[in-house]
Amino acid sequence: MASKWKVSTAVCAPACVLALASVALGATVVKGGSYKGGLVPSRDGVVVSFKVSANGKTVTGLTTSNIPLYCSGGGPPIPIHFKSAPISRKGTFSSTGIYHVLDGPKKGQLGATLKITGKFLKGGKEQGTLATDYVGFASCSGKSPYSTKA
Repeated sequence: MASKWKVSTAVCAPACVLALASVALGATVVKGGSYKGGLVPSRDGVVVSFKVSANGKTVTGLTTSNIPLYCSGGGPPIPIHFKSAPISRKGTFSSTGIYHVLDGPKKGQLGATLKITGKFLKGGKEQGTLATDYVGFASCSGKSPYSTKA
């Protein structure tokens, strides 16, 4: 009987630790969910949106409705599409996007690189940071927090 107890304990203990760790982290990815939100505080009406794969392991369709601008100027909205990103066991992800100049003498050249990092929270919420680095215009570069909800 004692040997059965040792085997049960050896099998159950790691499983219990993993279950408690996932509860402690509080990250709940809504599998197959669509998330939408914006920069905090709002900037130029930039909307962040994405979907989570049905298995909950990948962020897909990650876009911003406009590229954030941290200096004076502007123009029509320029949506940015990011690469799909795996979701870690801790409920985090990171992805990159690029902006190529659409017109003028620098048409087709790299205009900015963007990096978005996020973390899933309880209750179908997610938050992170969006960083924009303009090529040749450092004063227009910047970083903003954002939040989304499924």
